[in-house]
Amino acid sequence: MLKQFEDIEIRNPLYDNFVYIYDAVLNRAIRNHRMLRITIPQGVGIANPVQWIKTGKKMEKIFLRPDEPMILYGNYVKIEKPKTEEEQLKDLAKLGVF
Repeated sequence: MLKQFEDIEIRNPLYDNFVYIYDAVLNRAIRNHRMLRITIPQGVGIANPVQWIKTGKKMEKIFLRPDEPMILYGNYVKIEKPKTEEEQLKDLAKLGVF
């Protein structure tokens, strides 16, 4: 079964919901036609990798190899709030379950 999400877990966001993601991960998600599912301590957010690159803040950071800086894109993660029981029932009604 094909995955529809590229799962990313970030334990320590930079500040609040702002996180940086490595461009290789973003490019892999674009190449495989996947959305990003970003897990942070505040919750889970879904993001489009193309939009993440377009609207994100670009940063080059040197970690191990001084000649090859890593390219990171930072953006705010929009947390999806869990649906209430009433909203779940409405969704099921739209699908024709009831």
